[in-house]
Amino acid sequence: MAWWKKKSKPGRPSTAAKGLQHQDHAKMNVRILGNAMAVQRRNDQKVASRAHAKVEREWNHLVAIAK
Repeated sequence: MAWWKKKSKPGRPSTAAKGLQHQDHAKMNVRILGNAMAVQRRNDQKVASRAHAKVEREWNHLVAIAK
């Protein structure tokens, strides 16, 4: 089978009805930006979680000192 007749990989939004070489940039941008937003959201959650744990440790330490 010639390289230009191969089917696209499943789950890839880069192909459309116009042919295998056509790229749907709108779908690709949504996918890329969506992934970036998900990564940023997870990173923000990690930062908040670590800050909360640190504050809780420091609070428990201060409570123990105050007693």
